[in-house]
Order: sequence, then C-alpha cells, then structure tokens
Amino acid sequence: MKSVVLPDDVWECIAAFLSRRDLAGLISLNVALYNIVLNTRYRELCWDKVDKKMLKMLVRVRTPSIAHRVRRLHVRAWFIEYLVRKESLTPSSFAFNPKRLLVHYLGLPTNDIGSTTLASSANASDILKSMAVAVRLMTQVTEYSFEWRDLSPTPDTMRFLSAARLAFGVSLRKLTLHAQLHNFSALLSTVDFQNLEELELFLDHDDSATDAANLLRDTIAPFVNHFRHTIFSLLLSSASKADMSPLLDALQHVPHLHKFVGRFAFDASHLSDPRTLFKFLRLNCTLTIVELGWSFAATSDEVSKLSSWGAFCNAVLADGGAFVNLSGLNTPFLRRFDDTMTCLRRSADTLTSLCLIDHFFREEELLEFANLFAHRPFDAGLQKLSLGLTHLTIETVDTLANRFPGLQSLDLVLPEGVLRRICHIDPPTSFGYSKDPTTFCALLITRSYTAWKLVNIGIWEKRFAGSSVLVPAELCLMQHLASRIPSVQTFRGEPKTEGKPCRVGVVKPSSHLLD
Repeated sequence: MKSVVLPDDVWECIAAFLSRRDLAGLISLNVALYNIVLNTRYRELCWDKVDKKMLKMLVRVRTPSIAHRVRRLHVRAWFIEYLVRKESLTPSSFAFNPKRLLVHYLGLPTNDIGSTTLASSANASDILKSMAVAVRLMTQVTEYSFEWRDLSPTPDTMRFLSAARLAFGVSLRKLTLHAQLHNFSALLSTVDFQNLEELELFLDHDDSATDAANLLRDTIAPFVNHFRHTIFSLLLSSASKADMSPLLDALQHVPHLHKFVGRFAFDASHLSDPRTLFKFLRLNCTLTIVELGWSFAATSDEVSKLSSWGAFCNAVLADGGAFVNLSGLNTPFLRRFDDTMTCLRRSADTLTSLCLIDHFFREEELLEFANLFAHRPFDAGLQKLSLGLTHLTIETVDTLANRFPGLQSLDLVLPEGVLRRICHIDPPTSFGYSKDPTTFCALLITRSYTAWKLVNIGIWEKRFAGSSVLVPAELCLMQHLASRIPSVQTFRGEPKTEGKPCRVGVVKPSSHLLD
C-alpha cells in the first residue's frame, strides 16, 4: 500500500479522529504516522509500580529515539521503598526478579538490563539506576512530578533526582513535588530549572512539626522565591501538622504570578496568622485566578477549627482591592451570603469561571447572584459555574439558561434527598418520566434549551469535593437535562451515556457518600 504524500500536520488532523488501537495499526504506513504513534504512546509516562508493563516501558525509554518523545513524567516513588522492605523480608531465591521478566518477555540479552548477572535478583537499587539511565535521555520533558512518600534519601535516590535535574534543566516548565516537610531539604537540593513556569508543592501528612517553622522559612520559602521571576502559577497544599504562616510570610512578590492555589487547614494550629495569606494575595496584584480550599490536615482542637477562615474573610472584606478583576475564582463561602456577594461584585465584570463551595443557594439568593452578571449581555459572561442549590425546579433551570447563555460547563451540588425526589419514577411511562404533570421531569420534557450552548453537565449529591463515584440518581438527572439541551456532550467531563434517560425508581442513598 502506497502512502499518500501529505504534510505532517494534515496527518496529525487525520490521526485525531482515530482511536489509539486503530492508529497503532498504521504505524508502518509512513514516517508521519510512525512519529505520531510513538509520540502518543510515550508522551506521558507514570512510574508508580514495578510490573511487566513498567519494566517493558523502562527498557524502551532507555533508547534515545524513544526517550526524547517523553513530555510528561510522573514518578510515585513509594514503590521503590516497597521493594526495599520486601527485599529485607524475602529470601533472595524467591525475590521478585524484574530482570528475569524482561529477558523472558522481551528476549533481551542480560547485559542490556544491568551489570549484575541474571541469577542475582534485581533490587530497588537496580531499578533506580535503570530509571536514572532513562531519565538522562529525556531532554524534552516539560512537566515533571515526583512523590517522595516514604522513600529513603539513599545515594541511589539522590543520583536519580540529580539525573532529572540535569536532563530537564532547560526544557521543564511545570514541576510538582510531594513530600513530607522533613524530606524537602534533601529533595530541593536536587532541583534547579532555568525556565520553570508552574510550581506545585504538596506537604504530605507528618507526625511531627519539629523545627517546622525554620524548614518553611529557611528552605521552602527561598526555593519558591528563587523562581519568582519566571513562574506564573503557584500551588501550595499542606496536610502537614506545621503552621504555614512562616512560609506565607516569607514569600516575596512574584511579578508575573497569574494563578495561585492554596489548600490549608484554616485553624489556629495550621494557619495561626491568616493575615500572611492575605498579605501574599495582595502583594501579587497580577493574580487573575485564585483557588482556595480546605486541606486534609486534621486538628484535634474542634474549638479552633476554621477559626482562621473567619479572620481571613474579615481581611478580604475590609480591603476593597482584594479579589479584584479576577477571571477565575474557586473558594468556600465567605461565611455569609452578603459577604460573598460583596466580594464577587469586585470581579463581576471579568469572571469567566466561578466555583463556590460549602453553601446551598436558596431561590432568592440564586436570583440575586444571577443579577450580578446581568450587565454583561455582550460578552460570553460566565463560562464555567459550580455551586450548590437547596432545590431544583424547572424555574431554576430557566433562570440558569436565560441568565448565563454563554455557560459551557455547569456543576450543581444538591442536598441529600433532592435527587431521589426528582428521579423517582412511579409509575414509569414509556419515556421514563412520571405521569404526574407537575413533577420536575414531566415539566422538563416541555422545555427545549436549543439556544443554550452548554457542553458539560455535572450533578453531585451533597459532595462539593470531586469524586469519581457516580450515584445512579446523579446520572439519571444529567441524562434528563441533556435530553433537553442538544449541545451537551459530556457528563462531569466524560463522554455522556447515549440513549434515553435511565429509568431509576427509588434510589437508595450510599451511606459512605452521604454521612
């Protein structure tokens, strides 16, 4: 079969319409498709466990022609520590032998895997060395994430981290690091990139906050400040027992910072001085996207729980220059409805993405909220909206469709019981709706929102935090709504289920989700 001579970008457009399996079958058709298939296959790698797939991939990316195709690398290093512990408990004759698997399944010569003999067991050190060899060849990686977890800072570990620093020094644009606070000193000593644009730091849960203030002030803060002239996005998330105030207080002005994500435990133990967070936000007046939320740090002091959030809200409300001209805002409610509306008015001309958590809007509140954006009839207005509702009536849907015509993505959180009342079908009709003409679904079928350009719908029961678990009634309602909104293509960002709305009777609540 002779290949048609077409420019590479045309072949890329053609490949976009093919599944990965169909595309793989065309790898030998021409050079363009050969490169497209390999780029797709090796563009993103995740090393999170030692199995046949990972080992097979590890051998292949030790080839320069393959390694240079990797753009995103994610390493969850807990599996290395798992191998170390397993080796200490398993007799060598029965130890897991990745090298033997490689030779058996790939037919590779022994010397292509490492310097030790086939009879010896490939241990954590061998795996790390092989990973380091592969990483040194990945000179085009733009996104790198590393989760330290329980990994010990052995010489092999540090050599692997140093290999990543040398290979990604120029190409890297986004860096994500997960580690316990006491491991950051060793981890950050191996990290230095010239053109970093996005930085994400996750402080994992720890058992002790000994010397935490000094580590935050003298290690992590200087590291962030080192990149302040190049980064435009910064994420700080802490599940540590440490007080984050020293870190926030030591952060300097980031001239080009446009996005900040902060996830903390807003209590006296974990954010003793909320003014430090407010100071950092006000110091960076270039911010256009702000996302704030709760972290998973636990506190035993119920009295002080979220006490710092109130003080932070007071600081935001007292300063009229806070949260001004934002295009994206993701935040818990500022305690009261009126306080939140005051804050939103400051960016009502510019907001295109808004997520409000931990509050269910009443009908009159939703109308007042919608009026904030009524003065923007000539632009797209809000394009992404996520909020909670105490109710869902046909009038609610009408309000959302009429007041937010440019909306592309809508996520709604409903209280427990609302979904079951809406999707209760008794007795079912041929289309799946109740015969009672006053029910929500019976009224919905009389509507057609053809002018509404909504692409994505997400329905959640009681859960403001994202979850992949899908309650049947959630799917039922999304299907009902999509049947009247022709432009909807996805549910929660995933391709929607085709066909008629599902027939759901009484949906039993999932206790682990609703408690």
